[in-house]
Amino acid sequence: MNDILKDVLFVVYSALEAWSIFAVSFTLFRYNVLKYYAQIVPISILMALLSYAIRLETEWTSWVPVMALVLFTLFIFYTLRISLIGSVIVTITGYSLFILVQTAMMNVLQLAGLRTSDFDMHVLWPVSSFVVLLLSYLLYRFGYGFSFSLDHFRVKRENLIIMVVALVMFLLLTFLHLLKNKLYLVEMIAAAIIFFLIHLALRRERTQW
Repeated sequence: MNDILKDVLFVVYSALEAWSIFAVSFTLFRYNVLKYYAQIVPISILMALLSYAIRLETEWTSWVPVMALVLFTLFIFYTLRISLIGSVIVTITGYSLFILVQTAMMNVLQLAGLRTSDFDMHVLWPVSSFVVLLLSYLLYRFGYGFSFSLDHFRVKRENLIIMVVALVMFLLLTFLHLLKNKLYLVEMIAAAIIFFLIHLALRRERTQW
């Protein structure tokens, strides 16, 4: 398989993974994920591109899950318009369930002696994503999930907290740039994600007044 096709598939599988995590996170708390399709698709693709860029231009791939959790939380905060702590709860719950499903499948494949890096990428990633999507559909279809209000966890100055988090991420990116003076793709995609989140934030503010 040539490198270009492998890179394209990496982005596709990563976007599918992000979409499945959003899906199970939303449905676990009784939100209809299809209602937010127009917002989830672009952020899933941007997050996949960011993961690819970090993998390509840096050696800090271990930070990708942490950055993903932050981005999932910010997106859910602005899209579902719930409290910041509620967004963290939704993110961690959905992400943990996805990891649980993928780890279970990984262990089964390990016992069967089928695991290789290529097999993980081309079979484990997409299959685990489809399993989680199917689980999300069944949860929503049969009415399972949490129905309590996530606004009970609202704290003061949530927007200030988000600004601090965004600033820390920007400083981290700047630090990475100083270490490796060629993070152009990472910076471009990170900027696109920031502008997309700003768009969601402004829309949230407009609809609240």
